[in-house]
This record gives sequence, structure tokens and C-alpha cells, in this order.
Amino acid sequence: MTGRLLSVYVDASAAKRLAAIAEELGRDIEELAACSVEEAALIYFKHRKDDPAKGGDA
Repeated sequence: MTGRLLSVYVDASAAKRLAAIAEELGRDIEELAACSVEEAALIYFKHRKDDPAKGGDA
């Protein structure tokens, strides 16, 4: 499977925080959101043997 496009709702407070972080780091808000989603998935599967990205049964 290749990448997947997601639409994610964030509330006004999170949007303001993401905008400030993006400006400070010189990155896109979408890029920051993608990194957050990827990190959450990595943390979820960190100590599991069924990580589908590593060939585990999910």
C-alpha cells in the first residue's frame, strides 16, 4: 500500500498553535499535521509485533 490522503479536523486553538509552529519552523501546516499522524502511529505500534509496516499481521 502507498500513502493515503487524510482530511483531519482541528479546533481553532490547535489551528492557531500549528500556524505559529509552522511559521517558526518555516514548514507547512499540512506537513506538521502529517508528521504528527505518523508519530502517533509509530508510538502505537512501538512495542507490538503486529506492525503492518514491518510485515506483521494486523
